[in-house]
Amino acid sequence: MNESSQFLATQENLSGHTSFGIGGPAEFFFRPGSRPELVRTVCRCRHAGLPVRLLGQGTNLLVSDSGVSGAVICTRGVRHVSIGTRSIFAECGARLSQLVKASIECGLSGLEPLAGIPGSLGGAIRMNAGTGSGCIADVLDEIIVLAQDGSLHSLRCSQAGFGYRSSKLGGATVLAASLKLLPLEPERIRQAVRANLAAKAGSQPMRAASAGCIFKNPPGDSAGRIIDSLGLKGTALGGAMVSDRHANFIVNIGRATSADVLALVELVRRRVFEANGIRLELEIDVW
Repeated sequence: MNESSQFLATQENLSGHTSFGIGGPAEFFFRPGSRPELVRTVCRCRHAGLPVRLLGQGTNLLVSDSGVSGAVICTRGVRHVSIGTRSIFAECGARLSQLVKASIECGLSGLEPLAGIPGSLGGAIRMNAGTGSGCIADVLDEIIVLAQDGSLHSLRCSQAGFGYRSSKLGGATVLAASLKLLPLEPERIRQAVRANLAAKAGSQPMRAASAGCIFKNPPGDSAGRIIDSLGLKGTALGGAMVSDRHANFIVNIGRATSADVLALVELVRRRVFEANGIRLELEIDVW
């Protein structure tokens, strides 16, 4: 394939591009440096008949040990951010941490619940990332997407079909979004962000190699609480272990494979279903 987008390698190993540190090679790997280049790369790959996968920070993702066919397009170079009087406009590759920092500096409130959530804006929008105190959909105004037919569209938040850790964006590629925020004294925003970060640091394995929460919370309950109640913290298969700090995290304790993680996922699911009749649903993406 001879494309204008920066072509990095035909067998780029994805373990170095995910927070889990797990994953085999991508058949084709692209890293566009601008939004127009991202659009061209996606369209050309689709025209060539290649399956297309978008990769941000790789923080909510488990990649197969055998790798993936088709094109993996990394959005980290598509990260322009601009600040308005009551809004932030950002491209899909912008880190959530970058946006939270900008909101503090500019005195714009609304992103505090997202403090400490790793990953990029595009991935956060697709899964409606958030915490118990708020999610990205709460502050979204306009979303710019590339449809599968190559056309560009501007969607209002209400058109994206957001639910709990989900959206109905389907095969559309998130390119950028406008976040509607409210003016507030920077110090008050900073204090709220620090409190959220401290709470996460006290209960989650922030420094371990993981993909964040593995399972969605079932209605009216917490997946972490249920798993913990069954004594599964510290359970390990191969190099993967249920975190001893937060039971809804699986951590890579040393050369874990995707097979290790998936086997542990199924063990936890089975134990939870046998004990409570609850079928836990994955929150992470699996390639």
